[in-house]
Amino acid sequence: MARVLRLPDHGRLLVCTDLQGCMRDYVRMVEVFEEALLQYQGDAHLIFTGDLIHGPHIDPEDWPDFLGEYYRDASGEVMIAYAGLAARYPGRVHALLGNHEHGHIGGPHTAKFAADEVALLEQILGPSGTARMRGIIHTFALAAVSKCGAVFTHGAPAAQIESVADLEAADLSGSQYASPLDVLDTPVVGKVLWARQASQVEARRFLRACGGTMAIYGHDVVPEGYETVGDEQICVSTSFGLFDANKVYLSLDLANRYKGVRDLRIGHEILPLYPSKAPARLGGRLQVS
Repeated sequence: MARVLRLPDHGRLLVCTDLQGCMRDYVRMVEVFEEALLQYQGDAHLIFTGDLIHGPHIDPEDWPDFLGEYYRDASGEVMIAYAGLAARYPGRVHALLGNHEHGHIGGPHTAKFAADEVALLEQILGPSGTARMRGIIHTFALAAVSKCGAVFTHGAPAAQIESVADLEAADLSGSQYASPLDVLDTPVVGKVLWARQASQVEARRFLRACGGTMAIYGHDVVPEGYETVGDEQICVSTSFGLFDANKVYLSLDLANRYKGVRDLRIGHEILPLYPSKAPARLGGRLQVS
């Protein structure tokens, strides 16, 4: 596993966060990506910032509003589809490790929709399916950097690092955890995968170490679709926990150099996943630009 993905300095990059087993939103994101490939003469990339897996197993009549649009977990199918897409477009489809994927390769087991989501999914997949999924997860990077200034992680940029080398040296095996809670105190992996917020000082230090100007991440649910924190951070919600009208993805120009998140414009870099349903504030009916 390459710990740090280095993106090119040209082309378009589409950013999707936290599907958590939602096949419908995965398919929609692939449609957006393939439209971008046509629009930019094949020079487009797609990155998922972790937590592709572990969604709810809840009947429609019991579905709570705080989970947003109804869907049924399809984690295994999403992972297989992702692997197929990455094979079809080599070097253009990427994924980062999320705390939910980490549980399958040595990290602590999550318990959002089951007492042990790792055990449940692996039981559903069976031995061969589990082995295949683990192989896919081992291709995921811990972070991604770009010359456009964007640095991508699953969680907020709170990790204390001196350089990208600290990310590259991160131990993902989980062998150092005496208990699942120990990951939260792990300076690099714990923060990159689990932090929901970072102070301005932490974010600036992290970005400086990565040579970036803005941190882009998911992990938390932003009901409005995205939230900026200062000029250095943007938390994006593309799928999980939102209704279709508020689901957002990013479209970045990799040849540009963004000074910070205030350079990201609604209707240009910040786009609705379902344009026909989006409110005016998200630039409803706008496409990739």
